[in-house]
Amino acid sequence: MQRASRKGMPSMALAMGAGLLVGVRAWMEEGFTDGIDGSRYAMWQETPKPEELLESKRAGEDVKCGVCEVILGNLLEGVGMLSNEDQILSVLESEPSDEEIEAAVAKRDKNLVNLAKGRKGCNRHFKDSYLRKGWDVEGCIIPEPNAENPDEKRPPWQTVYGTCVKSGVKVQNETKMDTYSTRMEAIYWGCQLTIGDNVDKVASFITKKIKAGTEELPDIIKQACEKPAKCKKLKYQLSYEKRIQEADDKWKKQQSDALSKTLKNIGVDENGEKKRRRRRAAKSEDL
Repeated sequence: MQRASRKGMPSMALAMGAGLLVGVRAWMEEGFTDGIDGSRYAMWQETPKPEELLESKRAGEDVKCGVCEVILGNLLEGVGMLSNEDQILSVLESEPSDEEIEAAVAKRDKNLVNLAKGRKGCNRHFKDSYLRKGWDVEGCIIPEPNAENPDEKRPPWQTVYGTCVKSGVKVQNETKMDTYSTRMEAIYWGCQLTIGDNVDKVASFITKKIKAGTEELPDIIKQACEKPAKCKKLKYQLSYEKRIQEADDKWKKQQSDALSKTLKNIGVDENGEKKRRRRRAAKSEDL
């Protein structure tokens, strides 16, 4: 399970921005609905942008093995060692109950009704079985896969920033959990791209392993996330090698821009000639 190796590092727009909380229906009318589901959130605190969908999925792929293991662990720990596939599938799908919907209807709030009706699968799990269990995500430096010393500091042109799972976090209140942000979406996609998209295969795999009775539940969960849930397969995020190349290109551009700015400030153009000499030469030609 990947955890943060460095804290306080920049990542893909994961921090919650300050701003006025606005109801989901209001921003839906403004067209900010691409990839953002009103059955997960009742309000937003950042203005949703179309490009955030890909950012959230990429961040989700950074953490999906960890998110998958935490969620499956909490779901199966709470119901015991079920060996019936239909029972396990029911736990993974987690359809909303009539009581949950009726309670929301009684509050006469359309947003809360949408949330209650949408509390199924990963819409429910990323809040109930991840955030409410003291887990979160944060910006971090992504360690090199299979590195002997993952905490070893790397030069800036070989440093990959991304998203990591984080434990021991104070549980958020309901308002924050029901507020859209790219950080929240990263956790949701960490669940949906693994458990949600492969729910039948995951349920079948876990059932067979439990019936066999030869492995402990944590081992079964880890295998379920890696095999049927495909948590190590990347669909939206770049490979570590390509991210290293991006980091290298970005660092070189930053150095080049800094050099150009310095030369400009001291009156030297890119060819190393003094601008005043060029001006004098131009004047001589005029004479």
